[in-house]
Amino acid sequence: MKFAVLGLGKIGHNTAALLAARGYEVTGYTRDPSRAEDVNRFGITVTGALNGNFRVRATTSLAEAVEGARFLVVTTTAQGHKPLARGLRGLLEPGQRVLILTGNWGAYEFYTVLGQEAREKGVIIGETSGNLAVSPVLHRPATTVMGHPKKRMGVATIPRGAAPGMVRELRRAFPEFIPEPSVLDTSLNNTNPPVHVPFCIFNITRMANGEDADFYGQCLPPLLLDFATAADAERCQVSRAVGVRPRTILELMNEVWQVQYDNLKELALENPSLQHVKLPKTPCHRFLTEDVPYGYGAVSRLGKMYGVATPRIDLLVEAYRYLICQGAQVGGPEFSLPLEELP
Repeated sequence: MKFAVLGLGKIGHNTAALLAARGYEVTGYTRDPSRAEDVNRFGITVTGALNGNFRVRATTSLAEAVEGARFLVVTTTAQGHKPLARGLRGLLEPGQRVLILTGNWGAYEFYTVLGQEAREKGVIIGETSGNLAVSPVLHRPATTVMGHPKKRMGVATIPRGAAPGMVRELRRAFPEFIPEPSVLDTSLNNTNPPVHVPFCIFNITRMANGEDADFYGQCLPPLLLDFATAADAERCQVSRAVGVRPRTILELMNEVWQVQYDNLKELALENPSLQHVKLPKTPCHRFLTEDVPYGYGAVSRLGKMYGVATPRIDLLVEAYRYLICQGAQVGGPEFSLPLEELP
């Protein structure tokens, strides 16, 4: 079974290496010719939870990458989902599967672009509820660090009944995957926004100053942890109103790591993959530019649509809009997601 990894950033490098380590043929796609050259010349070198040098073919041709691949694994940021989906028009082959890591409404966006073609060709579009492994750094040439992969990761699909079959087909490639009822579950129960958004917004000065700070250490005093927990409760209320079984961020983190803590900070500080996570040294980081417009921004909009008050989440979204966007529409015009069209 051949995989195409679409996007060769930190997550893409680690995903391609992990699949190669598990015995699969992998082609990586990147728009950056120098990055493709590095991968083809040197392979991908990984340290951390996975160690070794892995041969992966890289290309700057999207058509070449997807040709003959059973699975198209999307590892771009959320801002890249719609442009990549548009680039795939006419390239999908019958029976292919698209898998977006991490979802953040990625499956829904892909479906809004490729829905008709996907139906005609029997293509299944899926997404995960988070990233499989923390990827803190990427160096040239094609050298990265991988945290320990999560032990459980939810997967949902469009059409919604296809998730169990996709998970079965991926059992050897990704034994961590479990099926979820719908892409509403994977996007609303994504583990990233409830953590990244409040922690970053309330540490924005540190980020702007480029300070070296532990994400779950000094950046997370009890006062902020209480606020983040209360904001997460609002997300759960919105999820319930939309028809999704809500799970708190603590429940989700315990589930993906297969541990049992009653405090999010203790869970993070005692987790080998999380205890060394650093606060980003710039405000223009995907912890905000992705997880606000495609995470808490979407929750805020759904709260208004379904009559659920989300005052803390609204505060975080507006702070992002004024601090980061400043009229530049970093997350796209009005955050771009056509949530009003949700089925």
